[in-house]
Amino acid sequence: MKNRLQNLAAKFLNLKPIYSQLPVVVGVPVIVKNSKGEILLGKRDKNMYAYPDFWNLPGGLVDYGESLSHAAKREFEEETGAKVKIIRQSKNIYEVFPTKESHFHSLNIPFFGKIIKGTPKAKDETQEVKWFKPAEIKNMKLAYTHKEILKKEGILK
Repeated sequence: MKNRLQNLAAKFLNLKPIYSQLPVVVGVPVIVKNSKGEILLGKRDKNMYAYPDFWNLPGGLVDYGESLSHAAKREFEEETGAKVKIIRQSKNIYEVFPTKESHFHSLNIPFFGKIIKGTPKAKDETQEVKWFKPAEIKNMKLAYTHKEILKKEGILK
């Protein structure tokens, strides 16, 4: 996964001479709740290029030519080892501007999902996965706009 992101970043840098700016990337975070109403979050690897050691919703970037829902399922499985069924796509789009934590300009399109196979475990770019009560997440700093997503999607009050 790291190599894929490094290659993607290199491609962006190679595009710069052709275009006047770097492209905007699309992220697909997946919101999964368990029977207790807890939300699954993954803690990003400490060596990640963006938001190292931050908690976030499982998900990632859409590959060129890939559908949004396929990317959401693929990224969820890459990061947790579990398979997810997509229940629905959010009607909202969340914009993430470049910051000191992440140099990408991205659009996040959240999905709601349900685990259909496996137990979530830390894999790939994730060092830990854990279920959190919504009240616990209120006091956490999440990567990207994931806290805003959870608020606007009605998960956090």
